[in-house]
Amino acid sequence: MDLLSQRITSHLQKLVGLTLVDVDLFCLEYEINVSQMENLPYYFSGEVILKFEDEIAVVTWDENTGWRDHFSLYIGQTSLYSPTSTLVKWNVSRVKTWQDCINQKLFSAHVYSQNETPHVVKLDFGNMVVFIGDSSEMRLGDGDDILIASELEANYLYGKWDIIWEAFS
Repeated sequence: MDLLSQRITSHLQKLVGLTLVDVDLFCLEYEINVSQMENLPYYFSGEVILKFEDEIAVVTWDENTGWRDHFSLYIGQTSLYSPTSTLVKWNVSRVKTWQDCINQKLFSAHVYSQNETPHVVKLDFGNMVVFIGDSSEMRLGDGDDILIASELEANYLYGKWDIIWEAFS
């Protein structure tokens, strides 16, 4: 199994076709507030936990070898943060962006890369599309933050994004 499958797509494949039931963010308490979460895009240093019918997906950034960029996207079942970390749990299921996704089936998922490194996942719930990627504050790609957005803007370093994996229900 190649690095992409191990780190991202093998778990993401299981989620396509499932219904999203809850969403939590984990980040430092001072990093974000409810009004910021109501308006896309927003970023924070932490992780997103998407709870589907019988599966969860942890979406965050990761430091890893094997990619050209230092940081990349991570999607899996396991948190990359230690249980003793000082991250605060925010349930965002009722925040406008996520409220439109709750109780919706994940219709498709796409993974985008730049510089041959996976940085962004597009989650299409039919009525709402959400992009989650590793970022450096408000710039997607090669960073130790997470950015949640409603569209995929060109990266000023590499320009357009390449789709490197996709799945449909």
